[in-house]
Order: sequence, then structure tokens, then C-alpha cells
Amino acid sequence: MMYNEIYMLWLSTLVPHFGSRKINDLLGRFASAKEIFTASYERLRREGGLTPVALATLTRNRNLENIEKSLHELQQRQIVYISREHKAFPMLLTAIADPPVGIFYMGELPPDNLHKVSIIGSRKCSEYGLMTARALAAPLARRGVVIVSGMARGVDSMAHKGALEGNGKTMAVLGCGVDVCYPAEAHALRKAIIKNGCVLSEYPPGTKPHKAYFPARNRLISGLSHAVVVVEAGRRSGTLITVDTAQDQGREVLAVPGNVSSKLSEGTNRLIRDGAIPVIDYTDVLFTLGLSQEAEPVSGTRENIVLAPEEKQVYDTLNLAAVPFDAILARTGLDAGQAHLICIALELKQLIKKLPGARYIRNM
Repeated sequence: MMYNEIYMLWLSTLVPHFGSRKINDLLGRFASAKEIFTASYERLRREGGLTPVALATLTRNRNLENIEKSLHELQQRQIVYISREHKAFPMLLTAIADPPVGIFYMGELPPDNLHKVSIIGSRKCSEYGLMTARALAAPLARRGVVIVSGMARGVDSMAHKGALEGNGKTMAVLGCGVDVCYPAEAHALRKAIIKNGCVLSEYPPGTKPHKAYFPARNRLISGLSHAVVVVEAGRRSGTLITVDTAQDQGREVLAVPGNVSSKLSEGTNRLIRDGAIPVIDYTDVLFTLGLSQEAEPVSGTRENIVLAPEEKQVYDTLNLAAVPFDAILARTGLDAGQAHLICIALELKQLIKKLPGARYIRNM
């Protein structure tokens, strides 16, 4: 580890106490992290802009032996720390207004030369939101685009799953330590992300999730991305905080239109009304990134499955909104028995999904 990295690591362990803005303010007042560490109490009091409580916290934690011990523990647990002064630090993050002092990650950081897109949306989303996130993430990942999200329930998790199904890379940005699995049921997903990308946080290992950490986390999701795609969000969704941050960072904002009568799509529809780029399918995202829409997907994917004429007829009647079985019959003119068998065949090919109430949806 580079000489000043130890002191930057020390500052990163203080992020839960101070937040990144205050630490960045300190770094603006002193020449380096080492200078903050070695400054006298009186100088810190005079020049640090710290409250008495904050000053006491900082000086109480100035123990280089403990930091070196923490570094050794990180190495044992295969957790990597790099400060923003490190050559491997993501270039996109260095340009945001409030860059993290450093990041902790498990897995492998995708290189700077790969395009990155964040796909985000509400935790409490509809089947339409889940399927759309997957339908966008999988083909983008097949074409080498890194999918960034927050591993939360709902749209975020489905975006990661889509990226993994597309045999691509994905990054999960957490509002807790990288050794903490949140949400608790996401162990298998977290393991797969680490194997095919990374989980990443500015918070030190052991930090438990806290509602105050997630708005700060969101600036990293957008900051790591060239563009932000909002799949489904209500009018007051916390997802829109990420959109505000993305706009401040100069990132492209895209949104998926939804049913005008659905409260879950009110936020995304308003974004489009106010100038966000509408997304009908993944090619709209490729176009925004300036990538060729003719790029070849990885072989063996669903895009290469050949359908019989009757199967294609049924498949073409479906979309990402649930379609009742009776509507399939009306649209295709098939009899119920034949249509039922075709739906089973399409389910076996994992192209469609049956929902409660004899409704069907594309399983993109």
C-alpha cells in the first residue's frame, strides 16, 4: 500500500462518524491525510472547522497501530481498499462534487474503459418493473456494458440478476460495509456479483445499514455510471434522489415510460415529461452511450432461440404487462387447449412467465 494510503484508510474509517463532505472539507484545509493525522490538537481546533465533539472523535481515533491492524484484517478477508489517490480508483468517481475518500470492495473493479449504466427503481415495484429491469440489463450486459445498481429489493436486484444472466459484469454499491449482506436474503446474489464484478462501499467493513447512508450511497451509483436508467418510481420515490444527483454530476438520465394510471410509474413519466430520454428497449441505452446497436450478443442466449410459428404468434401477443389468458385467445384465434400447450412450451423455454389469475408476461 502506498505511503499516504494508510492515512487515507484512516480517514475512510471515520466516514460513518463525519460523512464524506466533512472529511473532504478537512482535506481542503490540510495538505494531506497524513497532515490531518499528525496535526496537533490545537491546530486541529484552530484550523479544522470541527465541533468539540467531532474534534474529540477524530483525535480519539488517531491510532496508526489500529489502522495497520485493520489493513491486515482487510487482506485476510479479501477486501480491497483504494483511496481516490490510487491509480486504480474509478476515474468517473474522481470528477463528482463530493468524491469518496476511498472505496472498499470485494471482487474485481471493472476497468475504466468499459461503459457503465446504472439501472435503478423502487423497492416496492410491480411485475412490470421487475421484468423491465431484467429486459434492459441482460442484453446490455451481453454487449459489454457494466450494470451498476444498489442491490436493494425490487428493481435494483433484478438489474443485477439480468446482468448476470447476460454473462456480463455488474457492480453493487452499498449503504453499509461490503461484508454486510443487505438485504439479508441476498446472500446468493451478493456472492454471484462478487464473482462477476464487485460489491463496493465508501463505508468501512462492519458498518451496518442506516437510512442516513443511502442518499450518500446514491451519489456513487450515479457517479460510477455514464448514464442512469430509472425503470419504475413513484412521485416521491427515493430513487429520484439519485436522479437529482445524476443531473448535478452531468450524467445522462433515461426513464422507462409506464401506465399513466399507475402510481408506480408517476415518477418516471414525469421525468420523461421534464426531459429525460425515454427508453423503449435496450437499444435506446446503447444509442445514448454512442454504441453500435448491431453489436453481437454472446452466443447461446435467448436471442438465438427459434420459435415455431404458433409459439411466435403467442409470444408476440405478450409484453412486460400481464396479459390474461382470454386476451391471448382473442388476439391469436387459437383454441384454449392449443394455446395452453403453447404457453407451457414457452414457459419451459423460459420465455414467458405465468402469474396468478391465469395471466402471462414476457420473461425477458
